[in-house]
Amino acid sequence: MNCCPHCFNDKFIRDVLIQKSVDIGICEFCQSREVELLEAVKLTDYFQPIFDLYEKVADGKSITELVNNDWKLFIHIDDEIALQLLENILGVDLDTTFIAKENGDSARILAWQEFKEELKHDNRYFPQKAPSKEHLEELLYHLLLLNDEIPNYLYRSRINESGEPIPIVEMGKPPAKISTAGRANPIGIPYLYTASTIKTAISEIRPHKGDRVSVAKFEVKDELKLADLRDPRVTISPFSLDDDGLTQVFKDLEYLCHLGEELSKPILPREAHLEYLSSQYLCELIKHCGFDGVIYKSSVGDGDNYAIFKDECLSSLEVKTYIVSNVNIDFDE
Repeated sequence: MNCCPHCFNDKFIRDVLIQKSVDIGICEFCQSREVELLEAVKLTDYFQPIFDLYEKVADGKSITELVNNDWKLFIHIDDEIALQLLENILGVDLDTTFIAKENGDSARILAWQEFKEELKHDNRYFPQKAPSKEHLEELLYHLLLLNDEIPNYLYRSRINESGEPIPIVEMGKPPAKISTAGRANPIGIPYLYTASTIKTAISEIRPHKGDRVSVAKFEVKDELKLADLRDPRVTISPFSLDDDGLTQVFKDLEYLCHLGEELSKPILPREAHLEYLSSQYLCELIKHCGFDGVIYKSSVGDGDNYAIFKDECLSSLEVKTYIVSNVNIDFDE
């Protein structure tokens, strides 16, 4: 049976399928039309190492549920079709339950939490519980986002305190001497906080109804090197790793996702000066590794945030003024 790129949520395997495809037509799995087709069995060598991460047990989960949870490979097709596709790829009956052969390394998450507490309350500049720099550096390079996946334009907003539009020359990162601490930057070390959409950029400054807001549009320059912490399960392709690398990354997936949450979880303003310390440490390490910035999910908008370490990575284009017409508040008892 033939599958197509739309069956998968992984860019690496989609590209492989497109390169190996010899026909155009209707996919026998997801029913997409006029798409590149390839016999599913021809992907066996790519999927076998991933399948080998799991083992059959009497009381487990379906293999598609596990693979989707760990790597998000089949999120565009339902479980029944995904199971049929996997069976065709691997040439085996998968109508049973599985578990991972090795659990994630929860000790690293616990160690990170202890490190956070040390930063906040014990040792700020010479912490004894700092995570292995070499190990983190190795993991971060798996999160490198390719330039063709970065938006062409990013947006930064500021409230017009004087009521007048803010000129484009003042829409970059703030001067170092007045730079306050942020989610990604330590005090006195400014970064350029931008967002993937205008709405997210405005939401991030938490304006009030009636506020006038200046929004600058920036063009992304070529060869921007960003660490993508939005969702490591999507960013990292298991197909791009050798066997040893796949096994190690599989152990560290939960840890990487936890680091991503450090940057995106909502923080109360009165607690920010302490709660931001660990995310600032992480971003400083990312900068030390040679990245130009970091991407993380917005905690207040639907888009993504891009913390850029240097202004020169972006070109300023224009500024537009908007009036905030409404602010929505959701709450629970």
